Amino acid sequence: MREPGLRHRLADAAARHGRLIRWGLAAIGLLWLALVALGILPYDLHPNDSLAYWAVHPADPYRGAALGAPDAFFYAPVVAQLLGPLTALPFDVFRLGLAAVDLAGLAGSGLLYTLVVPGVIEDIVRGNIHILLALAILAGFRFPGTWSFLLLTKVTPAIGLAWFAVRREWGALAQVAVVTGLIVVVSVILGGVQLWVDWVRLLLTSSENPRTYTYLFGIAPPPLVVRMPMAVLVVAWGALTNRRWTVPVAAFLALPIIWPSGFAVLLAVPPLWLADRPRRLEPVARVAESA
Repeated sequence: MREPGLRHRLADAAARHGRLIRWGLAAIGLLWLALVALGILPYDLHPNDSLAYWAVHPADPYRGAALGAPDAFFYAPVVAQLLGPLTALPFDVFRLGLAAVDLAGLAGSGLLYTLVVPGVIEDIVRGNIHILLALAILAGFRFPGTWSFLLLTKVTPAIGLAWFAVRREWGALAQVAVVTGLIVVVSVILGGVQLWVDWVRLLLTSSENPRTYTYLFGIAPPPLVVRMPMAVLVVAWGALTNRRWTVPVAAFLALPIIWPSGFAVLLAVPPLWLADRPRRLEPVARVAESA
């Protein structure tokens, strides 16, 4: 019988020592975060994103919004309504609370090891929601309604819903539609229709400003009009070949603007790859049993 290849042997070793590896990565990530928070590591980060959430006015959230601006608020009115009571908190309390939510979400999901994924610590410090997007994607395979969070915030990363469409899982899509619809109805009852009209108009009239791009290694990420077809192809291929990790990859590609903290969406890739790995390792197990 043919011996397992190197890739299979490495995968088998990872399966045997996976818990130890994850704990080690979590320790490294927590230490890295602590050094950044204490200012020991020169990490030039400012909580601009959490400041935009804290400063939003629920009755007029879109005044002067400009895509890529540090204080821009582009999320649905319901998000502004939910943030409204929290804006009464001191800003430091607000931003630390948001960071605590991120860490609690990672810890509760057993994903502290993903702190080492590029962009995750930056997302925590800056106070954006890419970590929460990743957690919503992970939860969405069991509870599709969590995709409402993507639809009502960044919007375009919800292209990941194509996973259910390609696989003809219409019940999942119906759940997303019902949950999202109920949220919108409650928001309209509380705040009126005009805010939703303003939000849709803002999304339709906004365009990417090349000056807002984040340059990575001197290269500007492609605009959304280029990345969106790539995202569709990735998630469609993943749905046809049963590779769930392609969903967060597609969501990342479909971000309205790719900032370094946007890479935090990719923290959903390792747990999905690990969860689906036993099926891929079945040939390795059969070889080992026959040896």
